[in-house]
Amino acid sequence: MGMVTGSIGEDPESGLLLVPPAEAKFSVGVALWDDADDVYRSFVRQSLPDGWEDSVLEDAVAGRSERQTLLPVVVQLVPRPDNDYNPKAISVAAPPSQGGSDHERHMGYMYERNLVSLGGPLRALASLSDRPVGCHALVEVHPVDERWADEDEEFGEQFRIRGARRSYSFSSLRLRLPWWEDLQAMTAVYSRSVRPDLISPFIGHWSSYSEGAHEELLRRTDQKEFPVTLRVRDGRLTASYEDLELSVLVPSGRDFFDRTMRQVQEMGGTATAVAEEHSGALKVFIEDSAPVGLPSGP
Repeated sequence: MGMVTGSIGEDPESGLLLVPPAEAKFSVGVALWDDADDVYRSFVRQSLPDGWEDSVLEDAVAGRSERQTLLPVVVQLVPRPDNDYNPKAISVAAPPSQGGSDHERHMGYMYERNLVSLGGPLRALASLSDRPVGCHALVEVHPVDERWADEDEEFGEQFRIRGARRSYSFSSLRLRLPWWEDLQAMTAVYSRSVRPDLISPFIGHWSSYSEGAHEELLRRTDQKEFPVTLRVRDGRLTASYEDLELSVLVPSGRDFFDRTMRQVQEMGGTATAVAEEHSGALKVFIEDSAPVGLPSGP
């Protein structure tokens, strides 16, 4: 896994709550959106400072191969619950400094295979922070033959910009996000500083509703996702919506709510978490899926 230094914190230059980067070779890809080609090109141009051929490209962090040239950039990560295909989608957008709304600055999406482990912490950060969330990223850069000297001439899915000495094509975008365990741990630390009562929604586990609770919940709210209060009382861990007890979260080798029970006890016996209605069962999101006897994640 990639080495990560630093912690999640505010970055005055970009105006983002910035996740620290992992090593470049552990970066994950972005599905760039065809309809956002102009936005991506504008983003790359605005990311090139004066003297960029010498000051940026030659000093770029080494990537998956020693000979690869990369342009370091910063991007915004935007949860998109309005996405009809996947309400848990996360958009990759140009940073706020480039103007316009985050929808206008949209360039692409994180791949679903990466959302499985990284999506929970990133959505948690966005919900907790009073500023946009972002991360470090890399644009792949390739020197091209001098015959292609026209600025922005099409070349497959790439585009090119003429430098002082030659032309360069700019292609895919990759996110320098930490390994999922590191990201969860850092997010839990940040979450405690902002909301010491909150258990971050990383991992979802199912539980049966208490008798009559499901029907009453549906009468009170039509939201698929909602906050619940976790309480430890008389050796039981329960999840409630307002004053309605929804479920007794029974620790077992399958559900792993035993560590959550201990965590809620350490938080004074009461904590807030996120849950959702899921095909007639209650799905509660917690921070750790390991039973008490095994090493903890975050």
